[in-house]
Amino acid sequence: MEEYSIEISPAAERDLKDLESKLKNFNDLVDVIDELSTNPRPYGVRKVKGFSITFRVRFSSYRIIYDIYDKDKRIIILRIVKRDKSTYKFI
Repeated sequence: MEEYSIEISPAAERDLKDLESKLKNFNDLVDVIDELSTNPRPYGVRKVKGFSITFRVRFSSYRIIYDIYDKDKRIIILRIVKRDKSTYKFI
């Protein structure tokens, strides 16, 4: 299976930088993101309502929100946010 390239949006870069000091298991979060390159739709992935290529996957109480471009074999990580009422309002 061909691997997908992973790109991190500027907003997700800020999220990662912020979470690096907050999360004890930060390296596990990075591993989950890396694994998307071989399996962009892992167990538990959900499509974000109202969007055709936007998905989310859980990591603890956080959500990794990303777009999948199958034709280009590319994933863009949009945000990594704690789950609450405003989680998906950025879109």
